[in-house]
Amino acid sequence: MKERVIRVGRPAPLIGVVCEPEKINSNRPAVLIFNSGVMHHIGSCRLSVSLARSFADKGVLSVRFDFSGIGDSSSRRGVGSFSETAPLEAAEVMDYLQKKRGIKQFILYGLCSGADAAYETALVDKRVVAYSQIDAYCYKTSKFYYHFYRPKFFELKRWINFCWRMVKKILPDKKYNHKSADEEANQYLEAVSYIREFPPKSEVRSGLKSLVERGLFFNIIFTKGENSYSYPQQYRDSFSDIDFGHNLDLHHFNTAAHIMTHPSHQVLVVKTITQWLVDVITEIEKTHKKKNS
Repeated sequence: MKERVIRVGRPAPLIGVVCEPEKINSNRPAVLIFNSGVMHHIGSCRLSVSLARSFADKGVLSVRFDFSGIGDSSSRRGVGSFSETAPLEAAEVMDYLQKKRGIKQFILYGLCSGADAAYETALVDKRVVAYSQIDAYCYKTSKFYYHFYRPKFFELKRWINFCWRMVKKILPDKKYNHKSADEEANQYLEAVSYIREFPPKSEVRSGLKSLVERGLFFNIIFTKGENSYSYPQQYRDSFSDIDFGHNLDLHHFNTAAHIMTHPSHQVLVVKTITQWLVDVITEIEKTHKKKNS
């Protein structure tokens, strides 16, 4: 395995790290590993690094790079919103690998905003044959409310907290309603926040249908950090009119944090995504052999 830094594009280049296996097969798809929010190309708790090296062990080349204005990549001012620029910048990296390594197909990986970028890029670039997402766009179903509220209903601590909040509302005494030091500070200090907005469900449904028609493979993982997801098959239920068939590999790791802070969850995610990647590439290579025979 080899790792080296690359610069893609001018005049404000995108900076990334190529992780190469011992033997590079240009007929095999390469993986693009996207930023998560404002985290740079090592990923949350070095998850992107672990994934890239695991892929290399299986003979798959990957690039983990920073979108413009994140990490080591310079800002590109006046170029549009993230949803508009991410697919364009991903295309630059794919163009680079196609020119330098002769690779013509790509698999994308992203967590949170990176998952959004993977979806948006796949929609507009037909070189993308698969993507892996952690905490992708999701929408509540009727079953969501049952699975979300049922365990909470029987938690004594929640009822105690609820009663205490009611008491504080009824009693106007200052000793019950004083503001904490943090609350006082927040009146004067503006915190930087990242707001993630989901597109309308109908829009995502239409996009997914087009990707299914193209034959894309999907690996989608949800964690307990995604509050809009409460049971394993919610994604399929949300888009019940879409026939994903065997092309959707869906998981719900309901004890894992959104950014995979626990080492055991990182190991589980890396193992799950790597195995899916191997299976997808095997399937793609079988299809190529059939076409060429």
